[in-house]
Amino acid sequence: MFRSLRMLSVAVLVAAPTVLAAQQNTRSIQIGVSGGLSQPIGSLGDGAKSGYVVAGHLYYQPSGFKSLGYRADVSLDKWSSKVAGLDLRSLGVVANAVFHLPSSTASTVHPYVLGGVGMFNSKSSGKSLGVTYSSTSSDVGVQVGGGIDFALSGFSTFAEAKFVNVFSSGGTRWIPISFGFRF
Repeated sequence: MFRSLRMLSVAVLVAAPTVLAAQQNTRSIQIGVSGGLSQPIGSLGDGAKSGYVVAGHLYYQPSGFKSLGYRADVSLDKWSSKVAGLDLRSLGVVANAVFHLPSSTASTVHPYVLGGVGMFNSKSSGKSLGVTYSSTSSDVGVQVGGGIDFALSGFSTFAEAKFVNVFSSGGTRWIPISFGFRF
């Protein structure tokens, strides 16, 4: 009995590093950056001009899932108001699920869809008649969208469009269209 336990222990100790190394090689954690156009729509679009978005991303692709991954986004969207002297911005932190659509393994182009929920801190600030004012709010929001990954040597690029809806008073919506790199 003790001999069998010793043999099993030796087998586990010998096999464990190989199994752990294989799991680490199949688990993928990557970072990314992106930027592009942020188009306000709805009531936000009535009062704001087109702006820009910059974002950072953290990707996690579990080894057991080929099609499903996860992505955390930190984004800054900024717009100028149609009223002179007023600036608008939204800082968001969102957790997403990313579903990679089936494509040829030989292809360098891979489509995906994503959806997530997060917190958005919105701020409007400006100056009128010599008086500086500012208003902020933090609200829950959702985003859904899709994009295309382009595989390159050593890193990937992607282009995507999303619909963002922040559940603030009156609702705040915009469509960021961005291009980015993933390492």
